[in-house]
Amino acid sequence: MKRVNVEVWSDFVCPWCWIAKRRLEKAAVAVTHQVEVVVTPRSYRLARGMAPASFTDALYAKFGNRAAAEMMMDAVAAAGAQEGLTYRFETMRFGDTTDAHLLVKSIRTPEDRQRMIERIYQAVTTEGIDIFDRTALLELAKGIGFPGASFSFDDREIASGIARDETEANRVANGVPLFVFNKRSYLSGAREVGVFEKALLDAAGNVPDGTDDSQGVICSIDGCAG
Repeated sequence: MKRVNVEVWSDFVCPWCWIAKRRLEKAAVAVTHQVEVVVTPRSYRLARGMAPASFTDALYAKFGNRAAAEMMMDAVAAAGAQEGLTYRFETMRFGDTTDAHLLVKSIRTPEDRQRMIERIYQAVTTEGIDIFDRTALLELAKGIGFPGASFSFDDREIASGIARDETEANRVANGVPLFVFNKRSYLSGAREVGVFEKALLDAAGNVPDGTDDSQGVICSIDGCAG
């Protein structure tokens, strides 16, 4: 079976990223008998250096008027509901998610990283938990079986890894969610499940016979946009 490595750049304060994550997961299940899908999470901070603030206030400031912001929130909430996700914008916050990304990157195995990512999305989007508070983050980690003593929010090497992830993402596209398939092609945005399925199958079709992996040049916007 051919393997497709999917690198996923996302941020916990990106309202579409959780939806996109769920759709990619559904697509991976749909092609499970044809493709082995390996997901590698990457970090991206939409609000680097920004103090935490009300999500709705941040959105109103971005759009410049409440009507446009509320239309966007309605669209996200409806799309989220279709995926079984609950968005409570009145308790959500927007800001620099460095600590949350540091926590995820401190976890060794990809499977456990995915568990932590899912827990953080649930916490910030549905439960109104303050993911900008280190104690709260550690409690989330403990709650799914990771001891707090294994994490460091001051690890410079991990922090450098976050910056490298962002630099690499910005070579491909602007913003998140971003998905790079076998370092050959990419999708951006919360695409429909069928679009992800096609991307996975297309990526698998480009894997040379007799190997489970492929290496190639990452698509840039100039080279692949269409």
